[in-house]
Formats: sequence, C-alpha cells, structure tokens
Amino acid sequence: MSDLKMTVSLTSVNGENMSRHDMLQWVNTMVQGQFKKIEELCSGVAYCQMMELIFPNCINLKRVKMSAKLEHECLHNLKLFQGAFTRLKLDKTVPIDRLIKGRFQDNFEFLQWFKKFFDSQAPGMENIKSAANAPIPKPIKPRGFAKELAKVVSPPASDISAEDDLTISDLMSEIQTLSLKTDSAVVARDECYNKLLQIEGLMDDMINGGKHVEFCNRICAVLYKTIDGQPAAADSLGSNGNANGNAAPDTALVPPVANAEY
Repeated sequence: MSDLKMTVSLTSVNGENMSRHDMLQWVNTMVQGQFKKIEELCSGVAYCQMMELIFPNCINLKRVKMSAKLEHECLHNLKLFQGAFTRLKLDKTVPIDRLIKGRFQDNFEFLQWFKKFFDSQAPGMENIKSAANAPIPKPIKPRGFAKELAKVVSPPASDISAEDDLTISDLMSEIQTLSLKTDSAVVARDECYNKLLQIEGLMDDMINGGKHVEFCNRICAVLYKTIDGQPAAADSLGSNGNANGNAAPDTALVPPVANAEY
C-alpha cells in the first residue's frame, strides 16, 4: 500500500454536488445493489464491498453479514469496515454509533465523505466498474432498516468480536465432526458385538453336542476374558465355561451401553 493516497481530493464532481438519488445510484452501481434509501446503508454491507474494490483483501467478504437486519449484525459489519481503515493505517474513525441508528442525515453525510475518499483512491472508473461487475457472495436485499432498528434492543456491552465469532464457528464445526465420528464408532462397536454373540452361540451348540469341546472351551476362554486380559475365575467356571460344566450363557458377553461416551 505504499502508493496509498492519504488525502481526500475535492473536485467539481464529488459527493457534495450529488443528490441523494445520484448517490444511491452510484452505490448500487458499485456493488450491484438495490438500495432504496440512504438509511439502509447503516448495515455497513455496501461500505465493506466498496472498500474491498479499492483495496483488495482488506476485508474478508465471507465474514460480512450480507443480509444484515438487526442492530448487532449491522454493528458487526461496521466494525469490519473500521478494521479495514485501521489495517491500512488510515487516520479515520467511522462514526459507528451514529450510523447504526439509521438516521438519514448521519448516513448521508458519511456517504458524501466516503464518495470523495473513494474517488481519491480509485485507480480509475473503468477498472472500478469492471470490478463492480464481478461476482459477489450474495445480492443485496434491502430491508426496512430504520423501522426495524427502532424495535431492536441494543446488544450487551460485551459484544462478541469478529474474531470470537469466527472461533465459535470453527469450534461448532469441530464438534459436529467429532459427533459424526462417534456415531460411526458406535455402529462399528455394535456390529462387532453381534458377531461375537453369534460366535458364542455356535460354541454353545458345539459343546452341548459334544463336538470339539476342548477347542470350543479355548475359544470361550478368549471371549470371556476381562478387560484387563485376565481369564475368568477358575472357581466360578466349570470345564465348559460355567459352574455347571456347561457353556457360558449368552449373558457372559455383556452388551455395550447404547449411550456410552467415548
């Protein structure tokens, strides 16, 4: 940004010589918007998009709430807009507390300033128009900002910053991924348990029929080992896996708990 012009040029064609309708038409041309009132610019969406036209990558447009309607959504966008000035080391404070109220005079005066700033920094109208026709994340749908904002309760003083908002989004995504992995592990666990249960039943049938008794008992001994790898107590199991000398019952394999946590 070494070629950044730090001053705002005043020419014969600037925001002060344009009517509100001309100003709105200029904004809508730059961002392909459909704003009907100056007051709607309090959402901060258009300012973020036009700032990105002048200084690419100064604002991540994916973080801009394109359909901002509530006061805290407009506040979020205006803070991103102010952050761009800070990163560019421009000595300009955006009057967020006045813009967010949605009053015509405050928003019109700031738009006049921004128009002069835009003209002083733009590399050329042809380039800007070309950039304005580039795809944007969402078409802007104007809302009745002035009326809606009057009904909205002000957000708490400890408002969530843009960085915190992004961190929360990442954490929620990670939680969702872990939840899917847990569900997959539960399904695999249940499949393994059902297979072991079928093997136990087959061993019981073989032992009760007197076929390969010793081999079946060895398999059952493996099935009935405790979680620490120790065999079942010798004084509680008979030759076939229980005290009666018969194969261990189906309950010898403890079914998994359905809602077990991992």
